[in-house]
Order: sequence, then structure tokens, then C-alpha cells
Amino acid sequence: MNIKPGMATSEISNLLEEKKIIKDSGKFDKYLEKENYSEKVQIGEFEVSSDMSFYELAEKIAR
Repeated sequence: MNIKPGMATSEISNLLEEKKIIKDSGKFDKYLEKENYSEKVQIGEFEVSSDMSFYELAEKIAR
């Protein structure tokens, strides 16, 4: 998955849903906000899979 500069967390969540990594982009977007990951998301290429939890996905794409 490739996160580009300026992408909103909602765009990232939608991309993950389109790629069948997650089932509900709205829930993941809310999770990123609630757990304070939304400000820490990094740009770049990330290896993600559908068997990862929201926590694992967030940890992968954020610093």
C-alpha cells in the first residue's frame, strides 16, 4: 500500500477497504482518530494484509 503526501486518513481508510484489507473504512478512520494515530501517519510504501488488526495496521503506517 502506498501512502502519498497530503492523504487524509479517510482516503487511506478507503484505499484499505478498496484493496480488501479492511471491511469498514469508517470504523478504521474512527479508530485512527480515537487512538491518536491520525497525526502520525507516514508517507511511503507499506506491507499490509487482511489478517492484520486495526492496531497492527495503525502501528505499521504511523510513527
